[in-house]
Amino acid sequence: MFDKKDIIYAYTTKEAVEDGTLVTANNEVLKKAAIRIPVYITRHVWDRYVEVDPEFEQIHNPQFRLFNILILFASAALKCDGSMLQFKINSLIPHHWNWESNESKSSMHFSFREVILKAVISANDLDDPSPAIFIMAPYED
Repeated sequence: MFDKKDIIYAYTTKEAVEDGTLVTANNEVLKKAAIRIPVYITRHVWDRYVEVDPEFEQIHNPQFRLFNILILFASAALKCDGSMLQFKINSLIPHHWNWESNESKSSMHFSFREVILKAVISANDLDDPSPAIFIMAPYED
């Protein structure tokens, strides 16, 4: 449909990883979640739902939180036949953090929030058509 000469500007996955806009999921955790293709997570989702606030360092770690996101994504993906899906996680979030539009009260515990995330399966990059998974907040592209 288009030739490379028709592209005015492109922001590649590689550039997004290099500048920190996307974070690459750890291969060890991907294997544990039985995911065989690369997974990229937006910086916003990573900082909010993967990284652990110092308040919770004694009970959570980033690898556990990443595994939780990936396994819940994989479970939802088994029931989806499209290239985009939304799925829910429960995330331990400090009380003093503002609520986001994709968060609601969790029935698990008052410290948890039920969070809706979006996953898109797309080409890994402009020069790499192999599939990759991109996980983000529902309002992110």
